[in-house]
Amino acid sequence: MRERRRKSLPGRFSRLVRRLRRSWLLSNNHYLLPVFLLLAAANGALALAGLAAAGLLYLHNLRKAKLPIDPGPVAGAAAETFVYKSGGDYDLRLDLYRPAGGGRRPLVVFAHGGGWISGYRAQPKNASWCRFLASRGFYAASIDYRLALRHRMDDLFEDFADSIGYLRENSADLGYDPSRIILMGLSAGAHLALSYAAFHTAENGDDAATRSAALRGIRGVVAYYCPSDLGALFSDDDKSIFARIGVGSALGTTPGRDPQLYRRWSPLGSIGPRMLPVLAAHGRRDQIVPYRSSVDLIRRLKSLGVPCRFLVHKTGGHGF
Repeated sequence: MRERRRKSLPGRFSRLVRRLRRSWLLSNNHYLLPVFLLLAAANGALALAGLAAAGLLYLHNLRKAKLPIDPGPVAGAAAETFVYKSGGDYDLRLDLYRPAGGGRRPLVVFAHGGGWISGYRAQPKNASWCRFLASRGFYAASIDYRLALRHRMDDLFEDFADSIGYLRENSADLGYDPSRIILMGLSAGAHLALSYAAFHTAENGDDAATRSAALRGIRGVVAYYCPSDLGALFSDDDKSIFARIGVGSALGTTPGRDPQLYRRWSPLGSIGPRMLPVLAAHGRRDQIVPYRSSVDLIRRLKSLGVPCRFLVHKTGGHGF
């Protein structure tokens, strides 16, 4: 009897680790970390109180919460990691999830969220999305990009573009169909994906040759709870301190001081009639990126005759 209990301990421990990795705090609330660090710098007691409150909420949700999408044990669960870009003091990686059987299937380029200042490609929530896509017959490449705590939006956008370039250059070895690529992102990652498509299809953007090269094989964009108008993150509709810290760090200023810069990096203002098809999704109770951001996006797309679809989570907050 004792021997049987001893053998089951590793299994129990591994199940506990899996539950922790898929829990509410680690999956959906990584953005609390920089907030706590900022609070600690300003007021240590306030930071401890916030951390204690988050811990109690975490314990409350631990037993019930799970990843947004968890396909279970499926083909594509194990990702292959590649370095797609190296700088003087950094290597940027992507994880490629393959569908069962491989073959010339479509590719989804997936960019994580985190307010431009946090998040990473292998975060459990992001991995669950990519594993789900692989279970449905897609290749999925989850990318890292530099973060705005030390870099600016130009750097993040450049990394996103370079990840697409790497995937294109190595399509023969990776095995996916380079003529069927979808850009997908969550929150800040959705902003990068939508910006890439909008900037390269803008009326006053690239010349025909550059536009053709930038968009080769890309069929559309999937944008979950996307901040399409960055200035709106400072409006009365959005009271998220985290969103303001994130975009302020990425752009190095506020919309009041440099409204032109905020317009430049807001994909809503760049969208023209050549824009790629868009699938947008948003929760009505989003407290970080206003629901209106996606409403305005869809209205703009429809007014220009761009194919689009809007999925609304009636009770969903940020990240659903």
